[in-house]
Amino acid sequence: MAQADYIPAGRTSRIVQGDIEIQIQTEFAARPSPRITTSIFSKGQVMHKVEQELKGQITSFEDKIRIEDKLRKQHFEVLKTLKDEKKLQSFLSTTAIKEGGGNSVSRRIKDINGVERVFYINNEGEFSSDQISKEFKKKYSVISKSMLEILNIFGLLPNGEREKGVYEVESERLYLASCGQECYFILTTPSTTNISFESEIRQAILK
Repeated sequence: MAQADYIPAGRTSRIVQGDIEIQIQTEFAARPSPRITTSIFSKGQVMHKVEQELKGQITSFEDKIRIEDKLRKQHFEVLKTLKDEKKLQSFLSTTAIKEGGGNSVSRRIKDINGVERVFYINNEGEFSSDQISKEFKKKYSVISKSMLEILNIFGLLPNGEREKGVYEVESERLYLASCGQECYFILTTPSTTNISFESEIRQAILK
């Protein structure tokens, strides 16, 4: 069997409580070291990650089945915790990612005058939800088809992070930024104040 056949299937869930929507995504990654990662997103922003390091790479179908079982258990443990209303509210308050809150990179980018939309994307080229992925592909189908090639503008480091930086994809309209742990496609509205989006975004990711 090809190595790709040994990749465990990931899991995605969604929790909606009032005006709060949370996506939970659990997946296997072979690099930089084998691990299972559960990422919790809200409004396209990573709120928290749960990681389980694995002892070795998947080299057989039996390994795949065993890791898929671990992945499933980890995903549903996180999901079970967040489905508890009190625990969810406590989690939201401690992570400070409610609307208007937080001091994250994405929040700083969104606060730049002229920024219309920020699309979060992880270092492997995956959006925070299928809906956001479809929305981006509808706007930028050519970019979507060569996603990893574009992301590789910012090289992968041994720790799994990418080099930090800003790249102008479409003049004064679309930018790609990397803060190391994650990346962002930033859609802007041309400004009449001669603002340098590249400079402002760079400050936001390096702050």
